[in-house]
Amino acid sequence: MSTLLSLPSEILLNIIQFLPPSEIVNLQHVSKALLKICRDDGVWREEAFQASFFLDRIRRRRLLIADSVQEPRFRDLARALATGNGMEGSRLTQQGAGSVDLKAQSHEKIRLRANWDPSYPNENINWYQEYIARNAPISTSWFEQPRDRESPGHEYLEVRGMALYDEPGEIGATMVVAPLDDGSICLWNINGTRGTKGSIVARSKSGLLSVYSNPPGSELPKVINTGVTECISVDSPGKRAYIAVQNGLVEVDLQTLSIVAHEKYPFSITAISEARHPTPITVGTSYSIYLHDSRAIHNKFNTHSNAQLEQLDFHFNSGTSSVSGSSNLNNQVSSPRIAPTYQSGPLSILHMPGLGFDTTSDIFVAGRFPSILNYDRRYFPKLKGTLYSGARLCSMTSLPYPFASLEKDLARRGELSVEQVLSSKSAPGTTLIACGEYNSKGSLEIYGLPSDQPILNAALSNYPVPRTLHSTVMKNRQTSSGSKLLSVASHGTRIVVSDGGGNLKWLERDGFSEIRSWNIAHGSVETPLGIFGTLGDSYMDSGSGDIVIKILENQDNLILWTGEKIGLLNFSSKPGFTAESFESIVKSAEEAHREREEHTYAKAMRRALEHQANEVRYVRGLGLGFGFEERDI
Repeated sequence: MSTLLSLPSEILLNIIQFLPPSEIVNLQHVSKALLKICRDDGVWREEAFQASFFLDRIRRRRLLIADSVQEPRFRDLARALATGNGMEGSRLTQQGAGSVDLKAQSHEKIRLRANWDPSYPNENINWYQEYIARNAPISTSWFEQPRDRESPGHEYLEVRGMALYDEPGEIGATMVVAPLDDGSICLWNINGTRGTKGSIVARSKSGLLSVYSNPPGSELPKVINTGVTECISVDSPGKRAYIAVQNGLVEVDLQTLSIVAHEKYPFSITAISEARHPTPITVGTSYSIYLHDSRAIHNKFNTHSNAQLEQLDFHFNSGTSSVSGSSNLNNQVSSPRIAPTYQSGPLSILHMPGLGFDTTSDIFVAGRFPSILNYDRRYFPKLKGTLYSGARLCSMTSLPYPFASLEKDLARRGELSVEQVLSSKSAPGTTLIACGEYNSKGSLEIYGLPSDQPILNAALSNYPVPRTLHSTVMKNRQTSSGSKLLSVASHGTRIVVSDGGGNLKWLERDGFSEIRSWNIAHGSVETPLGIFGTLGDSYMDSGSGDIVIKILENQDNLILWTGEKIGLLNFSSKPGFTAESFESIVKSAEEAHREREEHTYAKAMRRALEHQANEVRYVRGLGLGFGFEERDI
């Protein structure tokens, strides 16, 4: 008797594609053979395409311009809109776009799928996980909050940054490393390889990261300046962490949680790059950039020599600075380790992999200045080039794939052929993604960087003058966010950003098409949809008021830092762990019930107070619409 599994895999895949995604998931539990077939990338790639906003937008546009459903005056307007923006002869208005010919329909479907497909040739994508990340429910779980061990009340301590540490030799043993407010270092377990998920694995003694030696009995200072996002970097193979503590860079052994080296700088550290041994770390201070090579520093408390410090003669006047002496715009500081920025505030430093002859030679620096600075480590501190932004950028990431603004815009509208899509994705180059603030609103910027030719015989004195680097650029300052963007990261085939309203937004790699939005202040409530898409920045409900300052990716999930605590965002209807998971004392049923009632009462009171505040604002506006509630949108 023949069974379903006796059919060829190609036929089974064709049958499975007629099932809804929920039934395909249930079918995976039948047998290992069906599990393998149901996880086929082609199946879930097609499901992600069918559920995409791209396809829904294409269908609505075609419906708008269809001859059979529109009056002539509206049809002409629709055609004009479809052929606007330099797109004469739009494919959506051409004969055959809605053809009844099955072969033509199949070719058109393949073309549209190619326009939507966010992946690149030879990019390894798990489309099952990709579909989950695009459509599954979202939940957040907060890591165990450390307490002050020396305080009688054992108050909670604030977390002052974070970085991921992959312990060598351990599969899936990723941990989060962060400095705490009392000067200690803390490690959390992410995947449950060492006890409960989200629990504290190890913690150093208090005051380990103190910059200055304190007299006995004196109070330990706060160790991290408020607002410093890139304050910690971890070298996993070397088992080292580099932590910025005011104007000092502390090197910590993660096995013993002890200080290995400590280097001081003349100004407060505002950003440090990722640690990738043996590449030197780039350190950004208020007015200068340094290369930090841990191999050349063995003294526990090593400081810069007076000769180096004398080269930087800064004069402060009403918050501004100027460089005099041996450093000026035409003749930078002669030290091979120091590059003045001439404007305060580097906030993000990125080591671009795969750009140039040396795969880790390019350094990009962004901050409170109008341009992204590019240095070549081989010719540091010579400035290699700039990327003009005009915004105040605070976070950067990269993709090892090309970016072409015009082709991305046409693909977003479904106008490219399959050959054009493949040609644009196969071109050499890399992509730099940055975010920040422009005129009090969010700015998401994507720069397509061309393939850099190796410079083999160029001497330092003959190094080319600084130049504009990008071949194409996209700046989304209209729909990215109504408030400042705080962090950006690559998440699968998506770009994820966080803003000052507590929102997390996932966008396609074109930087415009929004996939979904989530507000961490609401616990487990997805941002609702308004008539123009997600309410996003205008959506405010009762919640914690948290915002995400830094995002890190870990095995399809996201690690979030709010400036006070660390959380895990996963794609599930239930959080992976809760605060009760870390309680050492088991509560009785009565105590747990009373605590739930108190929490429910507090939440109801907060909603009532917010409702009353909205009514007061409405009355003050004399009924003119000021202070409206979100449900009225």
